[in-house]
Amino acid sequence: MKLVLAVVHERDAPRIVEALSAGGFGVTKLASEGGFLQQRNVVLLAAVDDLEVEAVVATLRRAGRPRHEPVVGPAEPAGQRPRAPVEVEIGRATVFVLGLERLERC
Repeated sequence: MKLVLAVVHERDAPRIVEALSAGGFGVTKLASEGGFLQQRNVVLLAAVDDLEVEAVVATLRRAGRPRHEPVVGPAEPAGQRPRAPVEVEIGRATVFVLGLERLERC
């Protein structure tokens, strides 16, 4: 078994959870906050058989729609010009696949 962890933007989470559920994958959703952009994210957890990992990753690729948005970085110290917005790509999933030795539903 494997544990698939996917970090996704909070706006994309409902669509991705729906796609994973429609594919027959159980998923747990945890709120989180990103360090680089200080934006709200969601961590999705799915325990799947080894042979299902690629199907989960493919679903994440299809359901996560990358887009470009302007983001303002952290504020500058007093007396300096405000930072200009920078366009960044958001909407992709960052995926971790971990070996899962044991799974129990208690």
